[in-house]
Amino acid sequence: MKVLLDTSPLSDANATRGIGTYTRFLLDRLLNNHSLEVYQSGAMSEDELKKFKADVVHYPYFDFFFPTLPLKLITKTVVTIHDVIPLVFPQHYRPGKIGKVNFLRQKLALKAVNRVITDSQSSKQDIIKHLGVPEDKITVIYLAANPKLQPLTQEVWQKYQRQLHLPKKYILYVGDINYNKNLPQLIKSLKFLPNDIKLVCVGNNFHPQEIPEWLAIEKQIALSDVAKRIKFIEDIVSDDPEELAAIYQGALAYLQPSIYEGFGLPILEAMQCRTPVICGKNSSLPEIAGQRALFVEAEEAENFAAAVKQVLAWQKKERQAFVDQAAQWAKKFSWEKTAKQTIKVYQELVQ
Repeated sequence: MKVLLDTSPLSDANATRGIGTYTRFLLDRLLNNHSLEVYQSGAMSEDELKKFKADVVHYPYFDFFFPTLPLKLITKTVVTIHDVIPLVFPQHYRPGKIGKVNFLRQKLALKAVNRVITDSQSSKQDIIKHLGVPEDKITVIYLAANPKLQPLTQEVWQKYQRQLHLPKKYILYVGDINYNKNLPQLIKSLKFLPNDIKLVCVGNNFHPQEIPEWLAIEKQIALSDVAKRIKFIEDIVSDDPEELAAIYQGALAYLQPSIYEGFGLPILEAMQCRTPVICGKNSSLPEIAGQRALFVEAEEAENFAAAVKQVLAWQKKERQAFVDQAAQWAKKFSWEKTAKQTIKVYQELVQ
């Protein structure tokens, strides 16, 4: 079976985000499957599609306000829609006139697609609600963390702690600064924690910029008077999993403060690195974290602080038991499973 995968997310702004991670790990597993002929293209024009003569074409992401799907499909087509965040919070993701036109175009193209893959049951329900895709056309396939993100030896961990100038005591957030990430409440939570506890934020967008999300972060830092207690890390080496593993491993807890997620990869990453997870009780988060996280109502900063204090109060054995169980849960997710289930979707379409 010939499969053509759109690999444009590996060379654009999505490369270091969840979409890029998904495309990269899926591609790697598909290439290792000898039952497939896998072709890659970052320019999915009609001429390109005709040239490859693929049995299945797979678009690994769906942009609501930019044309990522062709209106004319010439073969069996699969698209992965990771979430519908811009449609859940339309007041915070304004498309503009061109974006509105593109959205209508994308919805029209979506009707002709043979199968939609999404990351969670939560996202599936929202795709049905907001995009009108029939339920039997949607397949839920879970993602997974980078398998190389694993606990380090004390010696290796201390090396990165020195290199990165990590605080002695810190809580951690990894990800973007989008509205749904709810970062102002995470920052505010520091007010309710001891002064020696810092917040480390890892991601590519933690720098001054004239966008509402960053301005909201700056405002909350000033209001809470916690500027000296926050460390932003942007320049993580993407091909060095040990660096990120060290940051996870050194944290008192990993916090996912989001009010909405389509999946939540950092939750599984933290679990693999034996770091307790605290997250919102909403959207896909309970589905992905199972019973192996501390859940809070994400709208109030005090709730995050209370959960951190609960973790701080644990005895060593309590903490170890919690993170060991979480690590076992994270093993249920793997990129091999993701690829196997994706290939099954391809096979169903060409039978």
